[in-house]
Amino acid sequence: MPAISSNMRKTAGLRAILAALAVAAAATGIILYLLFAEPGLLDNQGACLAAHAADYGLTTQQLSSDVSRQSELVAALSSCSGMAP
Repeated sequence: MPAISSNMRKTAGLRAILAALAVAAAATGIILYLLFAEPGLLDNQGACLAAHAADYGLTTQQLSSDVSRQSELVAALSSCSGMAP
């Protein structure tokens, strides 16, 4: 019986290691996809944010850094991401 228990422990440990590697590979794939495969997504949002900043008579930097403009920034980001402000 101890030989069977030992084999089961080794198998369970191997499955845990394989599951951890699968999760790590999936996370790495998602990160690489977001970093390299979707640069247009960030460009489109940046252009949208710049357009909203121009509507307010500001630069994108002013809109994103000025604390008194927080409500305008939230409205612009909501609009750019497709959510109603």
